[in-house]
Amino acid sequence: MAEKPKRRLFGLLRPGKTDRASSTAADAGALWSVHARAQASTRESGEAAQRIASNIAKQRGALDSIGDRARAVSARAQDLGTSFSRVVDSFEKLSLVALNTGLEGARLGEQVGQSLQLVSEEVRLSAARGAESARELSAALTEVSTELAQVTSSLDRAREAAAEVAQEAGRVGASSSDTERALGELGDRMKRATGSDPETAKALADAVEHGRAFVTALGALGEKVPKSILMGVLRPVLEPLAKWVGDEEGGEEA
Repeated sequence: MAEKPKRRLFGLLRPGKTDRASSTAADAGALWSVHARAQASTRESGEAAQRIASNIAKQRGALDSIGDRARAVSARAQDLGTSFSRVVDSFEKLSLVALNTGLEGARLGEQVGQSLQLVSEEVRLSAARGAESARELSAALTEVSTELAQVTSSLDRAREAAAEVAQEAGRVGASSSDTERALGELGDRMKRATGSDPETAKALADAVEHGRAFVTALGALGEKVPKSILMGVLRPVLEPLAKWVGDEEGGEEA
């Protein structure tokens, strides 16, 4: 009676039903492995999309702050340009007053009006230099204001592009969530169809690999060690396995 389970055990180690079972276990393990990789990739894609959306939100906040400052500086530059235009007008008026003063000094005669003419000329020259400097500053401020307006426009376009990227990231995140749910449903269907789960499939695949390694080692030892010694050493391992195989075979025959 003890030999029958042993014969069945070694019979199971021969090609046939065992090969088909191991192939099925390997296929199930590979299927669950692909499913796990798909879930991991989908989860990573969703998390990456969330990180992208978060970073873009921060960048948009920075762009908003820079844009507000640029607009404020541009408005200030325009105000200063207007102020310098008024300064130019004031210098021109001062120059006109100095000219009139010089003409009045000329009518007063050389003795009385000479000093007045000298002061008038000095004032006119200073007013001319001041007006020219004010014009240059006004022109520079106008250029700065124009450049800032272009910067503001570029920032607005960057904000729009960031908003579009954020929307795309949101869509990717939503698609990843949908895909993850679909993979979860697929996993449930796979459990019902294969009667296994990822842990069981992995355990079966590991058992198959260990079994193959055992058979290979057994064959190598059989060429070097007498069978009686080999069976004596392996008996503590083979007897529980033989009993289990015998119980399974008995259940199938019944």
